[in-house]
Order: sequence, then structure tokens, then C-alpha cells
Amino acid sequence: MEELKALKQLYYQLHNLEKFPEVLPQAKRVLLCLLKETSSAAEALPDHESILSVQSFSRQDLGEFQRRRDNHIGKEWEQYNLRRREGRPRELFGGREEAIWWLKQIAPVKYVDGAWLGHVGKVTTPFALQKTMKGAWQILSEELGDGDLGKNHAHLYHALLETIAPGFPTAEVLDFGHPRHRLDELPVWKSAIAQLLISLFPSEFLPEILGFNLHFEAVSMDTLKAGKELKEVGIDPYYFILHISIDNADSGHTAIAIEVVCEYMTYIRRAGGEEAAQEAWKRLQAGYLLSLGLPGTAVCPSRRRLRDGSRVLLSPTEMEVIKIFKAKAQVVHGIHCSSKVRIGSRSVAEWLDPVALESKKWQIELLDALSCSKYWIRRGDSSNSRFIRELQWNGRMFGSFTQDEYDVLGKWIDNLASISLAMEDPDVKQNTDDDILSGYPVFRPPSSARFTETWTYQRSATALFSFQSLPPFDIGNRPVFESFLPLWLSHPCLLQAFVSVPFRTNNEFACTIIKILRAQGGFHIEQECVAGMGEVRRPNSLGLAGIGMNMMVQHGLSLAALPSLKHVLQSWPLEFAVHMLHISLRPIEYKGLLIGMATAFAKMHVAVVRSRLHLLSAQDQLALQKIAQRELEGLELCWEELMLDGKMHAECCGGYLAASHEIKKCFQS
Repeated sequence: MEELKALKQLYYQLHNLEKFPEVLPQAKRVLLCLLKETSSAAEALPDHESILSVQSFSRQDLGEFQRRRDNHIGKEWEQYNLRRREGRPRELFGGREEAIWWLKQIAPVKYVDGAWLGHVGKVTTPFALQKTMKGAWQILSEELGDGDLGKNHAHLYHALLETIAPGFPTAEVLDFGHPRHRLDELPVWKSAIAQLLISLFPSEFLPEILGFNLHFEAVSMDTLKAGKELKEVGIDPYYFILHISIDNADSGHTAIAIEVVCEYMTYIRRAGGEEAAQEAWKRLQAGYLLSLGLPGTAVCPSRRRLRDGSRVLLSPTEMEVIKIFKAKAQVVHGIHCSSKVRIGSRSVAEWLDPVALESKKWQIELLDALSCSKYWIRRGDSSNSRFIRELQWNGRMFGSFTQDEYDVLGKWIDNLASISLAMEDPDVKQNTDDDILSGYPVFRPPSSARFTETWTYQRSATALFSFQSLPPFDIGNRPVFESFLPLWLSHPCLLQAFVSVPFRTNNEFACTIIKILRAQGGFHIEQECVAGMGEVRRPNSLGLAGIGMNMMVQHGLSLAALPSLKHVLQSWPLEFAVHMLHISLRPIEYKGLLIGMATAFAKMHVAVVRSRLHLLSAQDQLALQKIAQRELEGLELCWEELMLDGKMHAECCGGYLAASHEIKKCFQS
């Protein structure tokens, strides 16, 4: 199927975005298609599933909706267990072999566990949203094991697959989508792609990301069933049991997701009023429906035979279309008996069998087949669909359909999302005028930057050194605030992109980066149990960002007048800060350089504490001292690994010297 092929290609490209930055415009179009598709389908959802039942936001109404949903899941789970006690068969898969098939089919989704949050909380986030985004990043951190590889969800899932399907490919390699692996469940790939796509544009789609997070972090029936049924067929169910516990609504990811939404809506209401809040809530709902509408699961062959489609809901528009076809079938079925026209696997005569059309399963298959027929339907574009043209004057079916029926069919086609169409224009280029301070990500070749030339010179002009023998780092105690502030607010960007794609954290090096980022973000030091809501409620814990904001206030600057890094850089331009942002988006290409630069800034943190700058309160100095200690512990481990590669080692040294040079320029001797 062409759509499946396009999704697999995009999945690979998004795991290797540094190599394929030109895919971003198509990626945004696909995301919009999926949002349109799932929002249209939501019309038929019952109230306990549809976030649309909460017409305007309030913490109370959202909490009540979540309780209704949880109660419904609880009752479903009770009914499931009752059926099983009565001797009914497993509902996800028949036996062990089918369970292995199921686990392999859903791998595209499980390999991107947490991806929808991969780009939140960047240094370009408005200052007023830093605390809120820290809560969202807490979920991402726990999905990534808080820097413990053994607890990393993508790693856990791959380890599970290795026990039942040794040699199964990993997410970031091209081979993962090869037809020989028979990973052909389109809904699974759609769900996986949605998680990767929605994360990419936090500046434009933040409410959708938070809505997606709100739904995805709630416990699902498939997760509950898998925890029970895998054990029955002799497969370790811990990955699924973990998600049942860590996603709980008291202290886990569901609770955090609700709190993040409430904080975000409070911010929007305060900043823009009720009209802005209502618009943000609609967009949050769209993100929620994107997750709900793309559940990312597979139905095993034996289970398909047990279903007749009765559990699949048709939208009101789809029901109208079926009503039209059923009415026409009663009078034209015999006329089409000799027709050779086929739609999918059946002829028109077969599809329009009045008896067969009474089956819900048949109705769904007809809509799917017709909507995927490129000869008849141009998804999302009724005016250019042959089927619609045949209903018009001079068409072969003119007069067979009333104007009302014609309008319903047109509306149905216009509501169909088309991923294939969104991907089919390879010549669309990314807008090179995009501002990295306003949009994310923005890829520009950094080779022309003056900074890169400085780094190249520094690397070639110096001997190599180890972490233990780093050149002395001395600063004066008189910072040039107009240079120091933008440098401070921008430098935490350096390591953020290392952990944006979950499967790329499936190694000890990336896990060390996660711990460094946790230190920089003000997160509590890692312990045996996850922090959950405890971290969200912990006061005075904004890390480097919070220290920067406190620094601004202490200097007499208004956070309302300078609400983000972009505004700071508009007031005090610093070319080096923008260079850091661009280079940080290429952690594979500039791995050694970024580690070296981050080390220079960690050393700067130590020097700032020792110099007792008047810009920092005693509390912030103590917090910075603890941050720097954790940073340097992690960075030393990174250096130990990179020193095994001569090129990487040289880049570390060059990055350290180049960043040190720029830092010292921000201080008066």
C-alpha cells in the first residue's frame, strides 16, 4: 500500500532528521492531515471517551471527565476478568506465536514511547511556561528511565523483542521498515508517526502536544490485557505492567498530564482572556483526539474472525454515506451485475448487495475500499474526485443522486485525510527564513558561521587534553550583563536534542546526557523510584532557566517586557547564542563539539559560584553549585567514551576552547 510505504519512509527520516531536514514541510502537512482525520472521526464517540463533552475548560470539569473515563475502563476491566473466569478465550491473541506477531507489529509505536514530548521545554520556551514544561519533561524523563538504561522504555521493549525474536531491527535503521519483516499494520504506523510528528513543532502545536499527552498517558484496555495475557503464554509482561503502574492518576503520568494542562490553561487565560482560552482548549481537544483516534494497536488474525466490526464507530457523515448506499442498493443492485468495475477486492455488484450491506463490518470495508481507491477518490479533495464528477452534469451517474446526497458524499471525501498526498511533493523546501527563536526545529548549514571557523581554528591550534587536564577556566567578577544574560539563557540548548528521539537514548552515553539535562533543568537527583507528581510539586526547582529568570529580576528587568529568549536577544543580540541553537540541532554530526562546549559552561557555573556574583542570590548560588557538580560528573563519563575516538576527542577539545573563549568575552577583567 502506497500510504504504508510513505509512512515507513517518514518514520526512518524522522529518526534521522539531521540527514533529512528537508522533510519538515511534508511532516507538518502529514500532521495536519492526521489531526483532521481524527477530529472528524470523533463526532461518533460516546461522552465517556470524547473530550468534546467538556465544552469549555475548567479543572473541575476535566477532573470529572477523567474520572468518568477511568470508571469506564475499570468496568470494562471487571467485565473482561469476569469473561475470563467464565472460561472465555484471550482477547488480544490466541497463543504464543500470535502474541509474538502482535508484539512485533506494535514495535513501531513502542520504539517511540515518549516521542510526543521529545522537543518540549527548549530554551526558546516562554519564561512563564518554563515550570509547566518542566512537568511535561518529567514525563519524558521517566519514559527515558531518568537516565537509567535498564528503566528506559524503548530499551525495555527492544530487550523484550530480543527474547522472542532475536535480531529484530531497531527503530532508527532503514531495515526496520523492510517488507520482509511484515510490519504492515497501517494504524500502528500512523500512531507512531503521529507521536514523532506532533513533537516537532512545539512553538506551533503546544496545546495539541499537551492534549495528546493527556490521552496517551491514561491506562488503556490493551495495556491491561497484555499484562495478563502475555504471562499466560510464557512471555514477560513487565513492559506493560510498568505502564499500568507508572501512568496512574494519583501520582503518575496521568496526574502530571492533567496538572500540566491545568497550568497551561491558567497561563493562556491570564495572558489572553477567555476567548484565547477557548481556542486553546479546542486545540488541546484536537491533540487528545489525535491520540485517541490512532490507538496504535494490532488485531491478531484469530481475533479478527471473532469481530464483526460492531465495536468500530462510524461518524455521522459516514453513517449518512452508508444510508445513501443502502438506499441505492435496493434499486440498482441488479443493474450492476454485469459491471466489471472493481473497488478494492470486490466488484460494484458485490459491494451493493443489500443483504451484505446490513453488516457493520461490510459497511466499514466498503468505506475503506472506496476511500483508498485513487481512481475514484482524491482524499480531502472532492472537487477533483472522479466519483463526484460522475454525479455531475455529463457524468454517468447524473440524476441518480439528489443534491443533498451529493453534498454528503462531497463532505465525506473532503474529511478524508491523505498522507500520501501530503508526502507526494518532494520539491517542497523548508522556509529558510524561519527564525529558530520562534520556530523549532530550523535547520541551517552552520558551516558558514563565524563560530564554526573559530572552533576549527581552536581545534587545529591546540594539543589534545583530557577531562582531568582541562585548561584553567578563569573569569572576572564583573560580567557584562548585556552579553552574559543571553549567553546564560541560551547555553542549556547544547544537549537538549540528544534525547529528542526515544530510541536514540537506547545507550549509556545518551542516558548520561539525560542525567545532565535533569541537573540543568533543576530536577531532583535520580533515586530508586520515579518522582512523579513529587517533582511537579517541588518548589524552587527551575534549574538554569529559573536562575536566569531570577537574575533578570534581580537586575531590575521585567519578565513581562522580556517574556522569552527571543525578546532578550532582540534587546541584546548575541550571534554566538544563535549559533549554539543551530548547532545543537545536530547532535550526531557535532557530538564531540557539543560535549566540549557543555563542559566549558559547566566550568563556568563553578567559576560563577566561586566568584559570588552579585547577580545571584545565596539560594541560587547553592543550587548552581549542585547543578555544576552533577553536570561535571556526567560530562567526565562522556569524555571517557569520546576519547576512544581521535576525531571526537579533538572536537571535544575544540568545543571546550571555543566556548571558553566566548564566555570570557562576557566578563571584564
